[in-house]
Order: sequence, then C-alpha cells, then structure tokens
Amino acid sequence: MNAAKLPDSAYLVTKAPSSLFDDTITASLTLAAWPTGRTGKLKVTVSAVAGHTDCAGTVTLGTETLTFVAAGTKLTTVNLTANPAASSANLDCHLHITVVDTGGADIMVDTLTAIDINFTDEQEYYSQAIGGFAKRPAQAITDNETAEVGDVVRIGTIDYPVKAVHVKKDRLGLERMRVLQF
Repeated sequence: MNAAKLPDSAYLVTKAPSSLFDDTITASLTLAAWPTGRTGKLKVTVSAVAGHTDCAGTVTLGTETLTFVAAGTKLTTVNLTANPAASSANLDCHLHITVVDTGGADIMVDTLTAIDINFTDEQEYYSQAIGGFAKRPAQAITDNETAEVGDVVRIGTIDYPVKAVHVKKDRLGLERMRVLQF
C-alpha cells in the first residue's frame, strides 16, 4: 500500500521481560537501560551455546557474586532501582540477565514498532434493522502484516487493543493490507 494513503503514525506495542544483557559473556558486561521507575532483583541465567560451553564461574552484580558450577538460573537478593556494576569471571557461555519484581515475576517493558496507519475513530452508535443500537468500532488500515488480535496499537498516547483483524488481499491472493478493529 502507498505510504501517502497511510498518513497516520502509530506503534505496535509488544511486552517482553526487561532484559539487561543477552549475549555470550565477556569479562566486562555492559547492561542495557534499567526499566524506569521500577524496583527489582536480577535473574541471571547461564547456558551453553555452540562453541561456548564453560558455564562454571562467577557473575558479580554490584555487591553480590553469583557462583555457577553448571548451567542454571539464580536470583540476586538485593532490591535495586538502577543498574549495578557488572562483571564475570571464568565463564565462556551465554548469559541472560533480566529484571524481576520483588516477588520474582518478570518486569515487562513495552517494545514499540513504528507502523503507518490510516486511523478512523468512528466509535459511534447506529441503529440496527432488528431494533436497538450497535457500536461501530474505531479502526485502522495498515500494511503491517504482523498485527494480530490481542496486540496493542498506540496512537498518540492512547493504547487501542486489537479486537478483530480483517486481511485484504489482491487478485493474486497476496496480502495488501489489514483492517484492525479496536
């Protein structure tokens, strides 16, 4: 679809655990940004990957040192509000550090993917032939082929949950656009 026909900007919002590090280990670790305004502990997972199988060593996060004798997952005990200094020793494997709340549940953060849409806010009531009224939902047309029912589209500062998706195809059966109903 032509970008000129999709004049509005929006974001497809996905939620994922707040990941500070997800890569093969090096001695000095550079952590991603801490989730804003959140307090939590760190969940540290070490695992073997092809060519990197030594999962015995330590990960130091602030004042805590976690010792691993094999692949596994451990939690820090100190509640944090910002990234601690981070380093590792004697590990040659994959390291994944996420932020969990004080109860141990993953802290979820929004990941925004920019999409172009043509938004129509027609949340209005219309009369039905059988009597009564029905509400016409707001909708957006997009050429993004990944939007599904249950996703969230952020338009300005308002989040719209996608309640229905109608795929529009051309004569060859190729998807041209999707109509998202909120």
